Amino acid sequence: MHLHSTPSADTTAALTFPAVTATTSTLPNGLGIIVQEDRSAPVASVQVWIETGSIHEDRHLGAGISHLLEHMLFKGTPTRGASEFAQRIQAAGGYINAYTSFDRTVYWIDIPAKGVATALDLLSDAVMNSTLPPDEYVKEQEVIRREFAMGNDDPDRVASQTLFATAFREHPYRHPIIGHLDVFNALSRDEVMAYYKARYVPNNMFFVVVGDVDAAAVRAQLAEIFAKHPRVSLPPVFIPAEPAQLGRREAHTEFATELTRLHLTWHIPSAAHPDIPALDVAAMVLGSGRSSRLYKKLREDLALVHSADAWCYAPGQCGLFGVDAILDPA
Repeated sequence: MHLHSTPSADTTAALTFPAVTATTSTLPNGLGIIVQEDRSAPVASVQVWIETGSIHEDRHLGAGISHLLEHMLFKGTPTRGASEFAQRIQAAGGYINAYTSFDRTVYWIDIPAKGVATALDLLSDAVMNSTLPPDEYVKEQEVIRREFAMGNDDPDRVASQTLFATAFREHPYRHPIIGHLDVFNALSRDEVMAYYKARYVPNNMFFVVVGDVDAAAVRAQLAEIFAKHPRVSLPPVFIPAEPAQLGRREAHTEFATELTRLHLTWHIPSAAHPDIPALDVAAMVLGSGRSSRLYKKLREDLALVHSADAWCYAPGQCGLFGVDAILDPA
């Protein structure tokens, strides 16, 4: 396959970006605060980012503690039950959600501007004071076991997990964020609580607030809430570097499905590397949408695949550049 580009009229034109107007600050205990005032609509997004994810689980690597903790965080604190969190957010017209990744866990509430103070209060209470009630812990274990079962029935999920387990032999990216069922089943509530107390500390998190807000008021409220929470020394977590791959690797997984999933992947540097923007553009040109080159060539011209796309995954550490296709079995 030969892919040729058409030169633009001015290949030296510089990209211009809007000025950054967000304000950043750090409290004495290390809590980061980023606020972007935007008066275009009377709404706001209030987020708290915890700098911990599945790669930080240390001796429990592969247990999915970070993901389990995400499920548990709003199940109760000394002053609020699980139902109060939901009721307060709903009464304020807000929406709450969360996700866990390899290197972070993020909780957010999208809410009308008048409810920002409520959102800050609720998020702060949950991230610092959760009690992880034993009865709720048992319930969420069952919820996550059903997630495991659904993932095992999903060919895309199985293909993705096979890909990461093949690409990474030493780095914790080789483990699914949800963990492995046998390791997850061996996890105790006390171990989850210990991880929570060690990693959910002010100097390992930051708030991001964007919308119709007053930055000074946001900072003042967070400073008051977190005044009683000191900086805490983070326990060291050893994350092994991925050694250079010296030869081609292949993995094949049998799955009862009508179509085959194909991944071709290359190792790339982390998000901080200067080549990443070019790789992002390459992924867009090669495989983003029906006008992309791979889609046109492989599906429309050659009729070899049902779909084709390309992607650049560049997290804080080593990343991957991939080309995917869905095609008929050989």
